[in-house]
Amino acid sequence: MAQATEVQAAQAIITRFLSQHGKGSCTFRPFFKRGIYRRENYRYLADLSHLLPDAELGSFSCIWGTYAAEQAMSLRFALNPFGPVKIYVNGKLSGSSDIFSERYRSKQIFDLELQQGTNDLVLACECTSGGFGCEFGTWVGKLDYYFLMPSPMQESEGVWYSHPLDAVPEHLDETSLRSLDWYPEPFVREGNEVDLAQIFPLAPEGSYVVMTTSLTLEQSTWCTIGSNAELLVDGVQIMQESVELAAGTHQLTLYAKTGKPVLLSIQDARTNEVVKLYNPVLGTETAHSFLLAGPFDEHPREFVIQYLKPFVTSTGALDFWHLEGEAAYLRIYNENLLFGHWNYPLGVTLYGLVESERMLKELDEELSHTIHHYLVQHIQTSIDTYAYGMWDKQTLGGATAVHHLMTSLDSLDDCGSFASTLLEVAKDHELNGYEPLMEVVGHYISKEQPRLSDGTFFRTALMHEFHENTMWVDDLYMSVPFLCRYAHYSGDASHLDDAAHQFFGFAKYLYMEEEQLMSHVYDFDRNLATGIPWGRGNGWVLFSLSELLMVLDDTHPKRPALLDLFCKLSEGYLRLQDEQGMFHQVLNYPQSYQESSCTAMFACAFSRGVRFGWYDEPKPYRLGCIKACDGLKEMALDVDGHVWGVCRGSEFSCSKHYYAEQLLPRLDDTHGIGIILLALCERAKLS
Repeated sequence: MAQATEVQAAQAIITRFLSQHGKGSCTFRPFFKRGIYRRENYRYLADLSHLLPDAELGSFSCIWGTYAAEQAMSLRFALNPFGPVKIYVNGKLSGSSDIFSERYRSKQIFDLELQQGTNDLVLACECTSGGFGCEFGTWVGKLDYYFLMPSPMQESEGVWYSHPLDAVPEHLDETSLRSLDWYPEPFVREGNEVDLAQIFPLAPEGSYVVMTTSLTLEQSTWCTIGSNAELLVDGVQIMQESVELAAGTHQLTLYAKTGKPVLLSIQDARTNEVVKLYNPVLGTETAHSFLLAGPFDEHPREFVIQYLKPFVTSTGALDFWHLEGEAAYLRIYNENLLFGHWNYPLGVTLYGLVESERMLKELDEELSHTIHHYLVQHIQTSIDTYAYGMWDKQTLGGATAVHHLMTSLDSLDDCGSFASTLLEVAKDHELNGYEPLMEVVGHYISKEQPRLSDGTFFRTALMHEFHENTMWVDDLYMSVPFLCRYAHYSGDASHLDDAAHQFFGFAKYLYMEEEQLMSHVYDFDRNLATGIPWGRGNGWVLFSLSELLMVLDDTHPKRPALLDLFCKLSEGYLRLQDEQGMFHQVLNYPQSYQESSCTAMFACAFSRGVRFGWYDEPKPYRLGCIKACDGLKEMALDVDGHVWGVCRGSEFSCSKHYYAEQLLPRLDDTHGIGIILLALCERAKLS
């Protein structure tokens, strides 16, 4: 009965999660590499002195973008002003620069209150001798939110900026804003020609370009077709001027040569009405009817039309689809919050799912199969979009909307957790093409991740400045499980030695010997450990140590000391388990709330310690695991599969009150879903 209870709890969590996040697809938008767009630091650069060089001192320019909010919310927004800037949200003044930030171009942070639906953000910038414009957007690097241009270009990422104004309009409602003249000017189709010279200005004359477009007919229609390019309809070459097309949607492919504009006209032969062409990916709401790839030296008849990966052009460089107009591209976005993304909480979530799939294989074959399919879909999407993400970073400004962590790789958080889970899933799931990603992660952790002189990982040179020159216990999970699996994957046991070494380096700075707990962070700028034993941080430590001990050879010289550390930490944690089986957000501060993710991690590690014989006296830890899982089922899980009491992602502080009163729990947070599933699986194994 106990095992069935764990299974039922896991089934409820998984069913709810997959019903909401079990599938997804990419979003495609036009992108214009001109004007104001996001750069490598994930913020928008609006240097209006460069964009509007003829603006007079004392004049103004308005920057206008929109942000779609699923619900009323507060958006943390950073502004680095080059001169005076005022911020308006939906026509209301919401903030302004000050003389100090203007002089030093330093960051000011505002919390902008947004309404549900589309919100208008306007920055009114004054042209001064000291500067004109600003940098703005996310307050911390790699937080991937972005603005869209107002309608009719609302499907395009970016913002508009106005021609110079004598004064800021008194009312900044949509009517007043629409009366201004804006850059960049939207693309307008003129006639039925496509200017290849504008799209590929450096292409050698006579090289080939692949073009694709679509049309839809309500009924079978005879069409008159005119083109100066080789044309295929649904893969069949069209040799005659008149052809009958069946009802439905048709894909048109053209092989054109550079050096002259491409002409394509299609008319209803009976009425002479023009048949509308539309973009096969962006649909009918955009002025860009074509996607274009090239240039190619030879006829690209073997070119495969697909929309997730870049392709090699005649120069040998990677490229992706262009749109008509100057510096216009098709761009990929992943707007599914929990599908196809690569980040550390989802790495833990998928680890919990793959272990649940194995547990359920004989108990719930249908759900096990569903999990299997989801894992392959999610991870394969991450694999398939990586090459595009790297191309996007190198070509379109630096801030990507897929793989924004791996394309801006500067920390263990970015890579270790998800890569570890990928290797775990690859053991019994068919994944294709993940080897380049593993080599990137393996090289980064082994060769590039900053280390102290003794080889211990720490954080420096990050886009997130707050983390500069610190050591976090979290990084044991962000590195060790991957190193364990990568050692097996690569056949190089030195990665296990590295994993073992990390625990001693971290313990040197963070182990609180009297309490047998770990401090969350060591701050090298102040040469101090924060002294706060954050629950989940300590959970990462013991769980990661269990991952290592499960694969480390019995003869490894550091194994006895690692086992001793595991037992000492376990003893320290077990003392702090409350009567309901739960552990608290700050472990030694019982007034802090019961936290679910650390409770689950301790349950996992205790179970492994019992099952693998690491404890001299296993009974207390067996009971500790059982109590923890019972506590989770009582306090953290409900019949609908919701997960409660999981602390959100943290910063750090030397005050326990930050963790207890500001770092509050969230419903169904991915920092806890997977690890609770792992705890339920471990509880089942313990039985």
